[in-house]
Amino acid sequence: MRSLLLASLFVGCQHSPDAAQNPATEAPAPVPAQPTPRVAAPASSSARPQLLALTSNALQLVSQPSGTTREIPFGMAQEQLIGIISKVLQAEPRSVGINSECGAGPLKMASWSNGLTLVFQEKKAGTALQWQFVGWYAGAASGATPKPTTMAGVGIGSTRTELEGAYAVKVAESTLGQEFSTTSGLYGILDGPGQTAKITSLWSGTSCNFR
Repeated sequence: MRSLLLASLFVGCQHSPDAAQNPATEAPAPVPAQPTPRVAAPASSSARPQLLALTSNALQLVSQPSGTTREIPFGMAQEQLIGIISKVLQAEPRSVGINSECGAGPLKMASWSNGLTLVFQEKKAGTALQWQFVGWYAGAASGATPKPTTMAGVGIGSTRTELEGAYAVKVAESTLGQEFSTTSGLYGILDGPGQTAKITSLWSGTSCNFR
């Protein structure tokens, strides 16, 4: 009788398999929180490189597609300006050298294959001498890079008609040829006297022209 009672108590204390499978009688184990994956933001398709524009006594950077401009005036240090223009043109200058025979004194020139040359002159900056931006020159391009123009679209290859349609121009015969100047401070050479004559040289600021 005693053994039967113990057996009955032992059976009553056993874990029921049915209870373990019944969700109403046993709460499910908590699921650990999973970290939310970070999705990289897509690159902006509207981001475009800046464009370079020529202007009197300066250069202009044109942002796309907004069209806002930033002026780079004369006086900027050589290293800084070459870095900016190299980034915009996505190319380093093909040559950098000093011309000691210019009428304005020794000038350092940095040239790119699109025909753009930046002109620097050594000037005092505090207690030291520094090559500073004093002019630019545009000539024939030697590469496929787009040629620089003014904001009015005037550049190498533009006709006299296009030039006079954008600026107040004075043209005169000089030892350089059909030389023109604008009231805004642009200078250049045309390959002839007629309205279809094309611009072969364009500059502003300090230059190294031999007349």
